[in-house]
Amino acid sequence: MKSDFWIIIIMNSLKGMRNLRVERRTVTVLIVGGLFFVCAFIFFAYGYFSLLREHSQQQDEVQKLQREIAVLEEKLKFPPQGTTSDQPLPPSLAINDLKITPRPNHKGFSISFRINNESPQESPISGTLVMVAKNETLKTPIYRVVPEMELNKGVPQQPEKGSPFELKRQKFVEAYFDSLPHEVFKTLVIYFYAQDRSLILQKSFEIPEG
Repeated sequence: MKSDFWIIIIMNSLKGMRNLRVERRTVTVLIVGGLFFVCAFIFFAYGYFSLLREHSQQQDEVQKLQREIAVLEEKLKFPPQGTTSDQPLPPSLAINDLKITPRPNHKGFSISFRINNESPQESPISGTLVMVAKNETLKTPIYRVVPEMELNKGVPQQPEKGSPFELKRQKFVEAYFDSLPHEVFKTLVIYFYAQDRSLILQKSFEIPEG
């Protein structure tokens, strides 16, 4: 007959030998409980040391960011040598009194406007002027550029071929765009470029229907 008890023999040199009966269920519970305690201890110990490692890494990152911020602040306090606050500002132009007049029988339109030198240095501004009429609402967009030059999606690619200008205070400009009877332009874009091909001003205007 299978027994539900384990017999533990305890030997003692003074008292002789004794038998201790322990229920198997109790031993099983103790063993399982011990294993659970050991696993739980290992799990929490691993989590604790992982948190310590992450905290240390976060502190290192914070210190690194603080050092980078300190370096940036020093750079802002002391600008690089050779740069001063008295450097000349870029040229400033303004387009005023713009008029777009459709020509009869859909033969294009004429434009006129005044450009003003608003640069605080009061020095002449020179460069080139390019005007582009476009209609990009069509499946195949149409463009017309004055003066003639290469375009890329309506943007001038050869500013040096534009109409040269030199402006002290203000100047009056007139231009004429021709078109075929079936061509309808919606937008006029005026570009001003400096001598080094850099863009000074770009401005768009709606072309009224004729």
